[in-house]
Amino acid sequence: MSIHRMEIVSGTGRRRSWSTALKEQLVSETLEPGVTVTEVARRHDLDRSLIYRWRRAFGVRRARAAGAFLPVEVVDGAAAATESSPPRMTSAPSPGAGRIEIEFSDGYLVRIDNQVDDNALARVLRVLARQG
Repeated sequence: MSIHRMEIVSGTGRRRSWSTALKEQLVSETLEPGVTVTEVARRHDLDRSLIYRWRRAFGVRRARAAGAFLPVEVVDGAAAATESSPPRMTSAPSPGAGRIEIEFSDGYLVRIDNQVDDNALARVLRVLARQG
């Protein structure tokens, strides 16, 4: 009996690439109720970190736990005028100027800047709206 060694070479060693539409579809799948990033990654034979990277690229993040409310006291204008108010900021707008954040009731937070693809944003918002 002789033993033969066989080497199996698969693929070309190049990186795979994904279309924007496929990325959007996979990100949308992760936003469905009860679906985890791990499940989507396994189903499509991808690494979870890649899907998380795409989620960040599309501006989708899990919102932090809601903060507590603080007590507020309403005073009349004369009393408020005697209190010292914080100085007004006169600096230029921050780099995040023009950014929009939408927080959904189920805890998802979508951050949108001025370089977002309108069609991609519309698809992500439709998926999130269906959940609520």
